[in-house]
Amino acid sequence: MEAEKKARTKKTERKKTAKKTTKEGVKEKRTKGSRKKTTEETATKQVIRVNDVGELVEYCKTLLGRKPFEGAAVDFHQKKPAYVYLPADNSVTKVDTQKLLDFLKEKGVQRVLIDALNKKRLPTLVRLCEAGFEVFVLRRTYAIEQLRQELRRRNVEVPKSDKYDAVLLAFTPPKKWALVDAKFLKAWKAMTEWRYADATFRIEQQRYDANSEMSKEDEDEELRIKELIRVKLEEVQRLLEEVQKLEAQLFVLKVQKQYNVTEEDFQKLGIETDDTVAKAYACEAILESMHCDTLVGFINKAGIRLAENRRKPFLHDRRLSHVLHQLAIKVYHLDVNNQRGKIRYKKLRLAKKILKLSRRIRSGRVGEAWGRTSRRGGLLICTPPFGAGPAKSRSSDQHPVPRP
Repeated sequence: MEAEKKARTKKTERKKTAKKTTKEGVKEKRTKGSRKKTTEETATKQVIRVNDVGELVEYCKTLLGRKPFEGAAVDFHQKKPAYVYLPADNSVTKVDTQKLLDFLKEKGVQRVLIDALNKKRLPTLVRLCEAGFEVFVLRRTYAIEQLRQELRRRNVEVPKSDKYDAVLLAFTPPKKWALVDAKFLKAWKAMTEWRYADATFRIEQQRYDANSEMSKEDEDEELRIKELIRVKLEEVQRLLEEVQKLEAQLFVLKVQKQYNVTEEDFQKLGIETDDTVAKAYACEAILESMHCDTLVGFINKAGIRLAENRRKPFLHDRRLSHVLHQLAIKVYHLDVNNQRGKIRYKKLRLAKKILKLSRRIRSGRVGEAWGRTSRRGGLLICTPPFGAGPAKSRSSDQHPVPRP
């Protein structure tokens, strides 16, 4: 018996020592209640902090394998001057926004990439478009932060500053750029004013609904004061509703001035002639679909889920989803409480109609769904319209895909 016990203890001691002692370069087995240990070979590398623009450019070229934007990458701000990165000079310059046009002309730049649309800097962008510059806008503002995180995973730390943001902007992928013109920028400015009026009306409407409920525990004096508040809120809501309709009418007129949107187009969408708010929602959706190349891209941007799995996070434009939601209720006369399941399918139907209408508007001709058409070798070739983003590179020996 004693010999068997000694043999068992020797086996257990061997097993314990086998778990602890491992070969070099192999991770040790994790025991219960202990943290994961690494050997010297799997130790973390030293993080490199970027201190120069040229150093950051080299890391972007070597680690990410990308080429910079052929032009000027401009990092705009509301109150501060702009930071301009020129890949030709490999330098970042701090330029006053009012002198940006003259600075770019001196450098001989013809293409400009900006990080986001800014209402205060919009006149400068309109002047650039009218002067013959190609102005690109970053579709997703978080693309710069994604580049910073990607470099951080490769042990390169990029400080958060406007100078380095302008450099990272130039290395964003071309599929996240959108080409804009003066017409779109003017319509976009009117859209921001309309959105502010619509959001103000919605906030006051929710406030009125919250204060309209009376509690039985309130005394007579409290009930009288609450009744006065409710009457005043009704007046405010009525005035804001009038302002909302006027802002919607002004927005629709400005969009019709820039683009060929007629009353027949609104009737095809199912919008009544007197419903100016629904027309404004339709114009807003048309402007948002201007830079969507495919129907799937526009559906994803609008937040319309086609898959059954709804637990995963879904990045989309919440304002566009709200616009299509309200437009579907107005066009199809849906009851939100009883017909909530139908709204998604009606939004999908409206998205298809709106994207088809925006393609016709971009092409500039009635009946064309996408860009300009031309015949080459008996095949009908379709080229993307202005503002549809950069086309993919294609070798000379490949034939273009014919459009039926």
